[in-house]
Amino acid sequence: MIRQIKIKNLGPITQGSFEVKPITLFCGPNNSGKTWAMYSLYYYLNLQHEPSPSLGSLTVFRDMYASLFENSSDYTFSVKEWVSKNGKTFIEQVNRIIHANLPNLFNTPSELFESSYFFIQPDLDSLVAELIEKEINTSVSLGQKKIMRLTKKAGRDSIRLIAESDRPPYEIFATVIGCLLLGLGKDRDAFLMPAERNGLHLFYRELSNKRTALLHHASRENIDIRELLRDVMRSRYAMPIAHYIDWLNDMQSIQKRGTGDFHPYAEIIKKELVSGSYTVDALTGEITFKPYQKKRDGKSTQRMGLHSTSSAVKSLFGLWFYLENQAKKGDVLMIDEPELNIHPENQRKIARVLAMLVNAGLNVVVSTHSDYIVRELNSLIMLSGDKGKKLREKYGYQKDEVLSHKKIGAYLFDDQKITPFEITPEDGVYATTFDEVIKEINTVNDDIYYSLQESNNG
Repeated sequence: MIRQIKIKNLGPITQGSFEVKPITLFCGPNNSGKTWAMYSLYYYLNLQHEPSPSLGSLTVFRDMYASLFENSSDYTFSVKEWVSKNGKTFIEQVNRIIHANLPNLFNTPSELFESSYFFIQPDLDSLVAELIEKEINTSVSLGQKKIMRLTKKAGRDSIRLIAESDRPPYEIFATVIGCLLLGLGKDRDAFLMPAERNGLHLFYRELSNKRTALLHHASRENIDIRELLRDVMRSRYAMPIAHYIDWLNDMQSIQKRGTGDFHPYAEIIKKELVSGSYTVDALTGEITFKPYQKKRDGKSTQRMGLHSTSSAVKSLFGLWFYLENQAKKGDVLMIDEPELNIHPENQRKIARVLAMLVNAGLNVVVSTHSDYIVRELNSLIMLSGDKGKKLREKYGYQKDEVLSHKKIGAYLFDDQKITPFEITPEDGVYATTFDEVIKEINTVNDDIYYSLQESNNG
């Protein structure tokens, strides 16, 4: 995955850059651009799923396409040679696609993005090294029809393309090869939990874009088919929110094909954080919850609708369902404010869960205002060395919870800029934004207390 990102004039952010690591933290005051950066990163990570302008509009693969489907059915190319010749142009074209689709991403007028940029800035040598290390053996299909096969041995420089049908649309070919070179594709998906999730968990059916549009048009005497199709296809929300609503409305089918790769961590959500079990009805999609604790008379509690539960139970439902049914190694989980409606004790537990997910192979991007989450991650970093073993035993930390400081990137969004925090194995993330606020409130609190004491004694 390409990790270097540069931002210019995006929302409140004038300039800045960040690197995507196994766990990436966005911190800073409200209205400082964290959501703008997270949504843009989400769009980039989902390029292979988006309609035009998409990777299918890349022109840099036309010679390769012609060689395979017009001149020969078997084509081999050197990763090093291709990137050396075309890498710069390829990245420029990808960045133009991202820039062109920013208005659709945020569902706002294009005038707001005339001077905005979200650049991917890969180290092309690292990109080549990652591709050479990778083993590839995959087929590409269009419906039930196989189009081509891609093969490469780990450690080899050459990628072999084999045509398995007549010439497919160029857009399909460009998307497949573009995803391969960008480290995207079917083996890696990004899932974003927006800060609005509590309301979405309750009203996802009513908010369904397609359903709302159909009901709106059905109430009219005369239906304009073109206008109906346009409204049904167009989201009324920013893309990540629209996708989350669609995901909630598709829970029954997702549940049927669940992977189970991260089931143990979904169980932690149930047992350690919400103390109860969620259920999604296979027929109706209704979400219910049953607390583990019994009533005072010893009888079991009744299963209840999600609307009757605490805000914490609502907030964590999406995370539980995603881990239980969908998450795969290599995927990217993005959470806007994981601390939403969560008690400080459980915020610490959330941090430990995130660390376990990263160590199990899931990439995590988090936007947070929680000092508890950052400090707990700091403890997990400091406990990662050999000297931390006794302290892990003393305070009840497990080995799969500790984190190498090399796995974390943390950034301060403030004053229209993005600034990296210093991260060391001895101190963890040096998040001064929280320390300054805590120091100020402690100073003010102490001054109020002792001033009143002196006044009372005087």
